[in-house]
Amino acid sequence: MKKSLLLAVLIIGTAIVAVFLLWPRDAAPLSKPEISPAHSPAAKSPDVAQKVGVPVVPPPSVPPAASPPAVPAPRTPPPPREDHPARVEADSIALNLRHYGQRFGGNPTGTNAEIVKTLNGGNPQGVRYLPQENLRLNDQGELLDTWGTPYFFHQMSAQKMEIRSAGPDKTLWTRDDIIAQ
Repeated sequence: MKKSLLLAVLIIGTAIVAVFLLWPRDAAPLSKPEISPAHSPAAKSPDVAQKVGVPVVPPPSVPPAASPPAVPAPRTPPPPREDHPARVEADSIALNLRHYGQRFGGNPTGTNAEIVKTLNGGNPQGVRYLPQENLRLNDQGELLDTWGTPYFFHQMSAQKMEIRSAGPDKTLWTRDDIIAQ
């Protein structure tokens, strides 16, 4: 019995020393928790606060967060009407792509410049599908719309391609884009 009591005291003592040595030095000491004004007896009822001698402290007022000023969304013009020359041009390109697809069994693939090269005679039969007058190309050989922005060719299937002009704002995927198929 003496041995087991001595062994228990030795184990408990070792545990206390280990906790003391391993306890972080910068840890805050344990203290009595403070009651926030919102949870104090005074917050529940001023009568209770006066009975227990707690001063009545009103909850802190928090000013409403200032909302950022409203910035109006940039206004994008609507797409040009059906008879606008840019829309007529995009429809003409779509028609020429369909003619190419009928002759060769599918659309040309690749980037704008690669598609233009194919439509401009770089195909197995050397047939030109783009009118040479008023043909606007940049230094990379890309076909440009009325506003000088490269057309975006989106291959939807082997026989269907979407042609997108960035429109007057020169930014793709906005409301004023001209889309032809």
